[in-house]
Amino acid sequence: MSRARRRVSAATAVLAAASLTVVPLSPAALAVPALAAAPAPQDLPTTMTAGALPTPQTDGIVLSVAIVGNTVYAGGKFTKARPAGVAAGGAGEVTRNNLMAFDLTTGELLPWAPVVTGTPYSGSDPGPYCKASGSQWVCDTVFRIKASPDGKKIYAGGDFTKIDGKWRTRVARFDTATGALDSDFAPSLNSRVRAISVTADAVYLGGGFTTVNGSTRTRLAALDAAGALTPWAPTADREVFALLAAPAQGRVVVGGAFDRINGDTRPSLTAVELATGANAPWQVRTPGSETVTDIAGDGKGAAYFGAYDYAGGDVRFEGRGSADIATGATRWFDGCYGDTQAVTVSNGVVYAASHTHDCSAIGAAPDNGPIDYYRLTAETADAVRSAPATVNTVRRGDPIPELLTWFPNTNGGPADSSFKNGPWAIDANSQYVVVGGEFTVVNGKPQQSLTRFAARGVPGAVHNGPQVPFRAPTVSREFGVTGSPVIKWTGTWDAQNPELRYEVMRLGTAEPIYTETKASRPWSVPSFSYVDRGATSGTYWIRAVDADGASIGSPQAGI
Repeated sequence: MSRARRRVSAATAVLAAASLTVVPLSPAALAVPALAAAPAPQDLPTTMTAGALPTPQTDGIVLSVAIVGNTVYAGGKFTKARPAGVAAGGAGEVTRNNLMAFDLTTGELLPWAPVVTGTPYSGSDPGPYCKASGSQWVCDTVFRIKASPDGKKIYAGGDFTKIDGKWRTRVARFDTATGALDSDFAPSLNSRVRAISVTADAVYLGGGFTTVNGSTRTRLAALDAAGALTPWAPTADREVFALLAAPAQGRVVVGGAFDRINGDTRPSLTAVELATGANAPWQVRTPGSETVTDIAGDGKGAAYFGAYDYAGGDVRFEGRGSADIATGATRWFDGCYGDTQAVTVSNGVVYAASHTHDCSAIGAAPDNGPIDYYRLTAETADAVRSAPATVNTVRRGDPIPELLTWFPNTNGGPADSSFKNGPWAIDANSQYVVVGGEFTVVNGKPQQSLTRFAARGVPGAVHNGPQVPFRAPTVSREFGVTGSPVIKWTGTWDAQNPELRYEVMRLGTAEPIYTETKASRPWSVPSFSYVDRGATSGTYWIRAVDADGASIGSPQAGI
């Protein structure tokens, strides 16, 4: 939810909170544990660098990205793709119909170009995911791409009805070695597929459909490896957006816009049995006006999820959370505001595509700060301390994660967008984070719909260090006989390091005359003061240096 909408809803929040039941996020309802201090920077996991790498672009919106080996597959609603740094219509632009691929390491656009189409139909406007075709409408958007566990196949789901002129109604499978459409996998669904999760034995689907291969399946279904419908048939009363099949825990975690699963009230997020589709025990409860948009697993029994809220109020789940898959117990919520479109987890870090704007529940990213929306964020995958106060979905003493220092950013997208959500999709491995969406700017530079970031040590990784503007210090005389220069300055912040070393430089002196290291964030920049004893005048400037060696210098000031 946007900040403006939050202000509109705030007037009714007090009354709403009085009647809203939110399950406490910590198991102990009576005893409040001792509050743990924020961990030191060296005790936190390391994020990727925050400088964007050259990446292909599209002319539309990317709704899903999937890293498979050294290839990135992207799906969404677009008709063209072009190299990094090229404006729309420029050199190297090629046709791509809602599916494309590029090289993860080099960013080179790959020749894979399935022709994705939809069947025209008459009726009322179906919404911004579809397009007009004369007096009719065509819906052919790709909403989700997922790979098989062995990486040999990828699955695409959406609104489309044909791939390369062949009937593939809402789901298709491709061979990753050849890029070819799988001729043996051709199930038929009567409406949108939004969610896909693949195991060694089955393909789990979620969305808005009500039939699969002519049989009733109410927004949830499973296919075997050949595309045949299995008996697995839980039901959802509204659209399913995300699935995470977890064979080790015998469950499928389900997220979406629903209120009921198998007839029981289980809004937005729950789990069903992998074998039978029956409701599984599940402790996490959302306030009930959310759509869980994405679910990611760490392969070790934890699920991570994000959501957007459609009702308003001060208590709502829009940020990120984590649960134990085997029990459904809450691991943490971050209590952040700002809709989350996608999440992924790598090396102990949860990366998210969102428009986060208030994480006061964890002491971060306050409203009305220097950055309106943090559209790309990173948090610890584990809870690292206890909540100091009750804010939003977080109660005092609850386990909470730490928002890490990873602050690349995008804009919201083109002026005519129906959404203006910026990033919509995210995936990561140990060396890269890939982001897709509708944005047209990344870190202040033109870049449309796709971008990527690399880990430190990866060839070509781009650092995004101390930020500008970094203003000149003020220099005055100390009160007293000697009148030594007093140098005062306001620090800056770094997009990928939690601390900066500040060096006071004096004209005519090669080495710093004073250094001091302090943590900073965009919303919490420290101030400093130093007295240059033994001097009566001088010209000074400040140099800020981060742990990766990137530095910037302030303008000079003297007395």
